[in-house]
Amino acid sequence: MDTDLVLDLFRRTSEEEDAAVAANKAKQTSGPISQKNLLLGLEDLPEDEYEGLDLTAFLGSLGE
Repeated sequence: MDTDLVLDLFRRTSEEEDAAVAANKAKQTSGPISQKNLLLGLEDLPEDEYEGLDLTAFLGSLGE
């Protein structure tokens, strides 16, 4: 019996799951994400959802 086969007996994940994890790691960058890329990845906020909120009281409390 090959050593690889013996080690497979103790494997907790399948080869398909290992391949999926490897694919996800390949998609991720190894370094920190830049601010520009972070902002490009954000979706636009729906304007009508926050239309009724008034920030003047909050901004006034910051000045105190």
